[in-house]
Amino acid sequence: MTCGNEKWFRIAGLLARQRVGQLSEEELRELEEWREVSPENKLLYDRWQDGEFLEVGFKNYQRIGRRKALLDMEKRVQLQRKKEVRLRVLRWGTVAAVFVVAVFGSLYLFERETEEPVKEQVSIALMKSQRPVLRLDDGTTMLLDSLKGDFEEAGILVKKTGESTLSYSAENLPQQAQLAYNTIEVPKGAEFDLILSDGTRVWLNADSKLKYPVTFGNDKREVELEGEGYFKVMKDERKPFRVVVKKQTVEVLGTEFNVDAYPEEKNTYTTLVSGKVKVDADGQTVILDPGMQSVVNDEKMYTRKVNVAEVISWRNGMFVLENHTLEEIMSKLARWYDFTVFYQNTSLKEATFKGKIPRYTSFESVLNILEKTGEVKFNVKNQTVTVYQ
Repeated sequence: MTCGNEKWFRIAGLLARQRVGQLSEEELRELEEWREVSPENKLLYDRWQDGEFLEVGFKNYQRIGRRKALLDMEKRVQLQRKKEVRLRVLRWGTVAAVFVVAVFGSLYLFERETEEPVKEQVSIALMKSQRPVLRLDDGTTMLLDSLKGDFEEAGILVKKTGESTLSYSAENLPQQAQLAYNTIEVPKGAEFDLILSDGTRVWLNADSKLKYPVTFGNDKREVELEGEGYFKVMKDERKPFRVVVKKQTVEVLGTEFNVDAYPEEKNTYTTLVSGKVKVDADGQTVILDPGMQSVVNDEKMYTRKVNVAEVISWRNGMFVLENHTLEEIMSKLARWYDFTVFYQNTSLKEATFKGKIPRYTSFESVLNILEKTGEVKFNVKNQTVTVYQ
């Protein structure tokens, strides 16, 4: 391994928690930095995303000296105890970390014993990296990945504060600021976030678009979303914050919520994390409390209780399956993997699933997980996935 035992145990814990979408943004960055340190780290990371590879690794682990492996893990646990980790109550992260180390260790030992490389699968690849675009009020376009330095738009200072964050400065706002609109377009295979002039933060998922004023007017704060976004709204009781999507409007004062409103999908989902929101659609209105989700389509509007952590886990690199149809799930996958889908029976589109899957797992592993439900089967040929039963 490329790091000491303590560091490796830390990385193993992050890998385990990443598998179930429990990483914070800071931890996710830490894991990504570790992955880029060496080719060996990248190989281990990629293997951890491959469900079938892990299954092979676990079988190998069962075959080669269980007792020795467990004693080795016990030593690592003792080392962590010295670091004041409370292992009397074994939490998922720690138990799973032991499993990660055991499986990767067994893979390493097994390959050393057999001296035969593990056969790699031919996989449908992730989307080639595409470039987020910022459209200014005058129609000028800017490529955000290559943007360097600050610039001014309608009297507002705009700056890139990270690799994928754009910030509109709330300082020194002109008293009579010109009403101008910008639009961020996030392509397939990418994510981006921005800080609006009022301090509201928005995280945009792949294949999403947000139109917003450079600075908000005196009476309202309103943006237009196409795709999926997570909003952390700065409270301002004088000016409600509105998100306009398809045929509905989500209105809040200060809260956190997620909106999933892709144009090709029939349902629009609004999920409340904290605070309170009002959803208006075709003359109907519902008020959401935390943990509730509204579902709106051309036929009806209703609410339901959901696992919020599951719904917003896309921000931690997960595909969310929770209460989504197969058609919606395949659409989500198509925003990250390069393929087309064909349904032998259109009724299969309505099959529903639960749970979440790491975004950077192999495509075949994702399909295997869906197949294990017994609802559907898949056949992959070239870049086409055929769904049948």
